[in-house]
Amino acid sequence: MPKPVAYAVRVLILMIRTIPSIVWALMWIRVTGPGAACGVITQSICSIGMISKMYITAIEDLDTHILESLDAMGCTPFQKIRYGVIPQLTASFISTTIYRFDINLKDATTLGIVGAGGIGASLVQCLNSRRWAMVGAFVWGLMVLVLIIELVSTRIRRKLAHGA
Repeated sequence: MPKPVAYAVRVLILMIRTIPSIVWALMWIRVTGPGAACGVITQSICSIGMISKMYITAIEDLDTHILESLDAMGCTPFQKIRYGVIPQLTASFISTTIYRFDINLKDATTLGIVGAGGIGASLVQCLNSRRWAMVGAFVWGLMVLVLIIELVSTRIRRKLAHGA
């Protein structure tokens, strides 16, 4: 990619990442109105910003000695990608994706509270109608869901770290 284009993309990613998700939600509520579409757009923009930055960092940290060795062996560009790039990036990409999923789950509650739909919207309805048992159920359900996701993601990361 030409340097000016790469620089422009990095600046765009930086701009996306500097704006908090709640601000994105408030901007998109104005465009789409309150609801699930606003939440999906907000989560997508925030995810693209963070994941892009993490992926770029992982790609920059590639061990080029492996690629040079494959080149010396006469590998085709496809083989270099298959055996030199993908194995180095897989664990990092999967770990980043799981981490962002966890963040999105937590942000969904906050975004719903400001009117962007999703889990938080139901929670706000229960809060406004003073159905405290339902509020408690939502909070407990979210905590259990986050714990389950954390356990599953820890297992996946452990398997990736040990090469299984």
